Amino acid sequence: MAHHNIKVKLSNIATLLGGSLQGEDIEITGFCTPENQESGSICIISSKQYLKYAKEGAASAYIVTEGLNIETDKPLIIVKDARPALVKILSYIYPAEQVKQYISKFAALDESAVIAEPCHIDNFVSIGKNVRIGKNTKIYPNVVIGDDVTIGENCIIYGNVTLYENITIGNNVIIHAGAVIGADGFGFIPDENPIKIPQKGTVILHDFVEIGANACIDRATIGSTEIGFGTKLDDLVMVGHNTHLGKACLIASQVGFSGSIKAGDFIIAGGQVGFADHITIASGSMFGGQSGVPASIEKKGMYLGTPCMEFGRFAKSHAVFQELPELKRRVKNLDK
Repeated sequence: MAHHNIKVKLSNIATLLGGSLQGEDIEITGFCTPENQESGSICIISSKQYLKYAKEGAASAYIVTEGLNIETDKPLIIVKDARPALVKILSYIYPAEQVKQYISKFAALDESAVIAEPCHIDNFVSIGKNVRIGKNTKIYPNVVIGDDVTIGENCIIYGNVTLYENITIGNNVIIHAGAVIGADGFGFIPDENPIKIPQKGTVILHDFVEIGANACIDRATIGSTEIGFGTKLDDLVMVGHNTHLGKACLIASQVGFSGSIKAGDFIIAGGQVGFADHITIASGSMFGGQSGVPASIEKKGMYLGTPCMEFGRFAKSHAVFQELPELKRRVKNLDK
């Protein structure tokens, strides 16, 4: 689907991206994906797999990674790498709004809270004792911020987020609607009536973390649950108490981290991956969707399956699994 209501010349886009324009310097009015092209829009062709869409596509121009042999008579902008092009263009056309000083008369602020200027505090926000909020932070309606919470600069906290007491949020953090940060960790001693273990630790979100809608990050029993610099969690992700995720991890929806996991940097997990508690995960590891991770991963690699195994081994095992009915039939015939 195109992003319309814009008008920008290809020469301006080429300058912005540090690329070269080939063909007519037309004006474009939107952006579109390779699969859903529209006239008047510009489309990004970042790798070979998308070349087929350019041959007879409806887009009026293309941004192309250099070295790709594209078949089209439409104007082209050739760049070193087309993947980040859309980010640069959209940031240029839709720059982030400057935060203006605003505190709603319907917000409930404890008198001990310290809020830097400018900040935007919307309707029905509740702010507890000794809260510290850095400048240029925007807090949307119905957010609840407990006592002794520190929030850095340039943060965005969307509606209905709950930040329990005594947690720390760095700079440039985004927390999407409905997320809960700092609820009690799931700590119980098994018994006829399981005995609750007090959860008195904290949660630390480092700079440039993004937390998806309705995600939950539990506080530590003692110590901290931590999300490292630049890590991004999708909607409905669960992070258990005392787990530490490293920097620049990408965690897709419905992934569950049990408690006390030590995960390295640059980890990628597809949807619904489940990690057992008290394990370590090597930096750079990748996990396919619905993988089950019952034990520590000592070596960086691509893992798949439940229990998970390295991708090559999984592929061979899966091929054998598909042949089992035929193998069973042949064994039966041998018995006869």
